[in-house]
Amino acid sequence: MFWLILGGLIILYCLVVRIRLGRVRFAAIATAGGLAMILLGGLILLFPYWLPVWILQLLAVTGLVILCGAELMVFAGSLSGKAGAASKQPVQYTVVLGSGLKKGSQMTSTLIERLSLAEKLYQGEYVILSGGQTRHETAVEADVMAQWLLKREKIPAQHLLLERGSVNTRQNLCNTHRMLGDQSLPAGQVRIVTSDFHCWRTARLAAACGLSGATVCGSRTMALIAPLYHLRETLAIVYGVLRRDDAQKNTRGEKEQG
Repeated sequence: MFWLILGGLIILYCLVVRIRLGRVRFAAIATAGGLAMILLGGLILLFPYWLPVWILQLLAVTGLVILCGAELMVFAGSLSGKAGAASKQPVQYTVVLGSGLKKGSQMTSTLIERLSLAEKLYQGEYVILSGGQTRHETAVEADVMAQWLLKREKIPAQHLLLERGSVNTRQNLCNTHRMLGDQSLPAGQVRIVTSDFHCWRTARLAAACGLSGATVCGSRTMALIAPLYHLRETLAIVYGVLRRDDAQKNTRGEKEQG
């Protein structure tokens, strides 16, 4: 019954999101997960003593435990990001990470929340808007972000710097570091603005890209879609760990062959 109830709740949640907000990225994956749980629950009821069903249930429990562990990291990062957003320490640069455009060229609520936080924290520093153009978009995200900020007239154009070549978080941060001339700025002189659910992974990618002294600030995410973004982030963390393990294995294999 556990899997039937959990799967049903997930399907119901995704349905409410679709009705209230329309099509939301990543909702399809959550829906598929809910359907898989319902299917597993049905198999358990129909074949309670069948070994393959027990194996499937064991794999499902293991996956759920792993996701819960990753969610603890996401939640801790969210708290840290809120603390960073509450601090208004002067910096030399504020970096706003893009989050993608809807319908090819339109701002998402997530991106607006990030830019609004950057405006709130602005104290005269340079603001780097980081976001390129994917094959699904018709505009460069950094340009759209700049247009939105300029219309509000709270940050002058001469203080806006555009990083227009990135299509993911790692590229956002590494390209930004290159824009700064690969300089090692003192700790606390760079502020990175992203969403609360994204802070944990952003902090670690920032360190890997040479921005280890940066303060990561998290903007609040709309409550209705927050669970979807938290799920996406936990899966991204798990995927990152698996990819890193694969890379390490490949590196060891090349050394052994050498």
